[in-house]
Amino acid sequence: MRLLLGVLGAGVVAAGLAGCGAKATGPLALYFVGSTRFTTGNRTVGPADTLATNIYAFADTTGRANYLSRFTVTVRYSPRRAPFAYPNPINLFINNLPADSVTFMDSTLAGGRRPRPGDFLYTPVFGARTTSGTERWTFTARDQNNNFSSRSFTLAVRRSDSTAVFHNYTLNLRVPANTVAARRFIDLKSGLALPAYSVLSTPISPANIELQQLTDLIVLPDGLRLVSPDSASLYTTLDATRWLPGNRRRTRFRLTTLGLAGFTSQQDTVAIRNQFTGTGRAYLPALAINQVYAFRATNPAGAKGRGSVYGLLLVEKVPNGTNTTGLQLQVRLAKQPR
Repeated sequence: MRLLLGVLGAGVVAAGLAGCGAKATGPLALYFVGSTRFTTGNRTVGPADTLATNIYAFADTTGRANYLSRFTVTVRYSPRRAPFAYPNPINLFINNLPADSVTFMDSTLAGGRRPRPGDFLYTPVFGARTTSGTERWTFTARDQNNNFSSRSFTLAVRRSDSTAVFHNYTLNLRVPANTVAARRFIDLKSGLALPAYSVLSTPISPANIELQQLTDLIVLPDGLRLVSPDSASLYTTLDATRWLPGNRRRTRFRLTTLGLAGFTSQQDTVAIRNQFTGTGRAYLPALAINQVYAFRATNPAGAKGRGSVYGLLLVEKVPNGTNTTGLQLQVRLAKQPR
């Protein structure tokens, strides 16, 4: 992916630079820009909290020509970020779960006709995990000679209901700019919301394919419409060379008669699964507050994971003249054995 990230002059960021988990080689530096708004170090957060950080990187050009060539963001979830059903009794559980790793961004900085940047400022907004565990975010910049500088921090989430047979969280999606690039890609199984540049790339990388196979639905730019990946080309621009049809999950929705109380009362896997009946539909054109949808998300052929995932969506807020914070969904899903 070729992406020019907010290129600034080196004098623009004059204060508040900090590092955590720093590693570097050569004439290159990367810093967190500290403020009360941004996450710059290890901390404990709530499930699905929306966070932001600010990254400033520059290549030392003293006495030599140098430029930044690549920027990557990786996240390591330990244990894996998706929920799972614990055995009953709990003493049968053997904790040998592997960690999950996600490439949030892998970007080649502008080249060709444009001069490569000597520095840049990048401010990602992201959601924390919804299950108990940790996630380690690592930001790495490289220069033309493959020198690198990286910074990282670890977020921890603690829940008291990990042994429940269902998983729940609230998904908050800020109102985006009304462009195709503002689409959001949602992994309902874990509550992970990804920007377009994490999922789509040219050429397609193995990291892109993994995230494509995890994506259960796409939120269109107006924040009012949801569409299944396997039907997305009918409602938004989605190049089949950037997201092969064979890597698209099949998610179907059914509008239920449940209200808020009925949604909250669904607390076992059978009850949640039974709310999805019939074939369902792939596209929700107009979300409304207090609607409850049942969904079933199915893996594409050859993807990791087992079977179909069943769950419920409660629409709590939608973008409008009085709500500028964006779409808010409560999600409740039936856990599966690991």
